[in-house]
Amino acid sequence: MTLVSYEQLLKERNYTLIDVRTPKEFEEEPIPGAINIPLLMDDERIDVGTAYKQVSPEKAKELGVEAIAKRLPDIFREVQKHAKGRLAFYCARGGMRSGSMAALFSALGYTTWKLEGGYRAYRQYILEEIPKLNEGIKYYVLHGKTGIGKTKVLQKLDELGYSVLDLEKMADHKGSFFGGVCEKRPQSQKRFESLIFDYLYKNKPEYVLAESESKRIGNVYVPESIFTSLAEATHLSLDTTIEQRVSIIREDYAGATKEELQSCLDRVKRYIDTDMYDEFSKLLNESKIDELSKVLMTDYYDPLYQKSIDKYEYDAEIFYETLEKGVEEVVRYLNEKGIYGKEADK
Repeated sequence: MTLVSYEQLLKERNYTLIDVRTPKEFEEEPIPGAINIPLLMDDERIDVGTAYKQVSPEKAKELGVEAIAKRLPDIFREVQKHAKGRLAFYCARGGMRSGSMAALFSALGYTTWKLEGGYRAYRQYILEEIPKLNEGIKYYVLHGKTGIGKTKVLQKLDELGYSVLDLEKMADHKGSFFGGVCEKRPQSQKRFESLIFDYLYKNKPEYVLAESESKRIGNVYVPESIFTSLAEATHLSLDTTIEQRVSIIREDYAGATKEELQSCLDRVKRYIDTDMYDEFSKLLNESKIDELSKVLMTDYYDPLYQKSIDKYEYDAEIFYETLEKGVEEVVRYLNEKGIYGKEADK
C-alpha cells in the first residue's frame, strides 16, 4: 500500500478511485469519478458511532468488524467488477476505513494506494485550486428575465461543443424560490464545488459561457473567484415573448405537484401583498398553471430582477421567438468574436 496525495493522483491515468465511506457520505460529498463501495452502510456506521460514544471503543470496533465481515464477499465482487489498474481507496480522513481496505486488497495481490488525508485533504486542495484554475478565463454571461430559456440555450451550446459552465445544473437548483422543484437530489455545497473544480481541471477552458447568477443558488454559494468572474464578464442580454416564456416554464416544471408549488408560493408570501398571494394561490388551486406562470413572471419576478438586469452594460441584446433562433443568434455573436464550437471543426 502506498500513500498518494490527490494532486499526485490527478497526474495518473490507470487507476480506480474507490470511496469506502457510507452511501450517504458519498452522495453528499463525492469526488467526481469515484466509485462508492462502502465498508459500512449508513445504519451500521450510526450503530458503530453510538457504541463508541455510549459503550466503549472496543465495542464499536467489534460491531464494525462484524458488519464488515458480512459484507466482505460483496465488497470483493464490487471491486473485481470495477477494478481497472491500481486501486486508490479513500475515506473521510484517510484513516482506518481506507487503510484496512488498501491493506486487504494489497494482501490479495492488487496494487493499492491510500489517498493521503482522505476526503478532507481533497477538499482543502480543490478549494485552493479553484481560484487558480479560474484565472485568465474569459467569461460570457447570459442575462434575462425568468423563463426566457437561458439554461436551455446554454445546454444546446454545450451540445454544439462550446465551453459551458452550467452552475445551476451543478447546484441542483434553478435559482429561484421554485428552483428546487423537480430536482432529483438535494443540494450539497461540497458536491457543487467538486463539480466546478472537476470541470475547470478537465477542460482548462480559455473561455466559458455561463448564466447570470446571484451569489447564492438555492442553498449553495458560488465560489468567490467564480462570482467575481461572472460580474466582470462580457454580458449578453436575452429576451423572448411572454408566450415562449410560459411554454418554457411549463416544460421545466411539468413534473411538479400542486403541493410542491404551493409550498414555493408560501415562501414568496412574505414578499408580496395578501391580494397578490391570494390570486396566485387561486390560480394554482384551479390548475391554471399557464396563467399562474404568466402573472408570477410579469407581476413578481420581472420587477424584482429588473434592477439586477439594469446594472450591466451589454455587448449584445438578442431577442428571439424560439429557442432555436436564440441559439443561432448567440452562435452568430460568438463566431463574430472568433469563438467556435467543436462541432464547427468537423
